[in-house]
Amino acid sequence: MKITERVTDFVQLSVEQKHLFFQQIWAFDQQIFPHTEIENLYQFVYDLDAVSVQVVQYFHKNILVGQNIIAILKLKLDHQPIFVLMSRAGFLAQYRRRNLSLRSAIRVAFHHRLRHPSVPLWFVTTLMQPKVYSLFASRSVNFYPRNGRKMSSDHLRVLKMVMSRKSQVEKRDDEVFTHYCDIPKITPEQLIRLRNKQDTHHQFFMQHVPDYFDGMGMMCVCQLDLKTIVETTFNLAIGRKVR
Repeated sequence: MKITERVTDFVQLSVEQKHLFFQQIWAFDQQIFPHTEIENLYQFVYDLDAVSVQVVQYFHKNILVGQNIIAILKLKLDHQPIFVLMSRAGFLAQYRRRNLSLRSAIRVAFHHRLRHPSVPLWFVTTLMQPKVYSLFASRSVNFYPRNGRKMSSDHLRVLKMVMSRKSQVEKRDDEVFTHYCDIPKITPEQLIRLRNKQDTHHQFFMQHVPDYFDGMGMMCVCQLDLKTIVETTFNLAIGRKVR
């Protein structure tokens, strides 16, 4: 199955182009997240702190089958600039097993890292499926929270800074925080498959977010230095998993 990609930086578009493109993004997003309010997507795409919003669209036979909206925010931590990469991805059901969103996020992070080597880059995301959490956690030991390893104080400070931008965050452990997310369109059979493959990462997620099927997600953080990006890319390429 050949999937082609089209990448557009939303920030670089004109006002009129942004308006038209947003309608296209919204129309597809509704196929994946039918209960999302348009204001939520609007705030994500039009975030005033975003220096780049890379919209990666995936096509199969010229039909849009998925999109990954990757926003890079420029924020300050202890009066020092940092970049925070955030992602909102969605795929039609039959295209959800190809790890496309992770690959595109790594690619965007790598190019940004090369252009801005002196400013720390962080990835902060909220995951609401055990299978997706396991995919991320199994590719890098620097992806937190995780079973058996405490995150550094820097990781926790970045996580809490982004947390302050969310509403109704719930603390479930010293390093585990959850909040309500947009629920994707999913069948009961797909929900069952999400829990079929059990490993330590699945078990850790299920222990802390057993109500993920109600829309709760776990906030996760990873520092995207060059070493972590290269190791994650290598692990993904050869199918190697880490505990």
